[in-house]
Amino acid sequence: MEIPDKLREFINESRQPLPPITDSNEPLQLDSLAIIKLVSFLESEIGYTVQDEELILANFENLNAIARMMESRGAKVE
Repeated sequence: MEIPDKLREFINESRQPLPPITDSNEPLQLDSLAIIKLVSFLESEIGYTVQDEELILANFENLNAIARMMESRGAKVE
């Protein structure tokens, strides 16, 4: 499962001053504001609309969790 480079870059910028994510299973360690910004990014830049029921911490724990959430509704993660 390939994570889009622009998604990885956005998350790494959101995590600063933490080091960049090198493992897709690594915890993202995002606060609530960063998650809201991530949801906005997913919708505006990736074209994936996050449903209300998807707004749970488990879907934003790591890059693989985000990819699984998106793929569960048939979105292609490239």
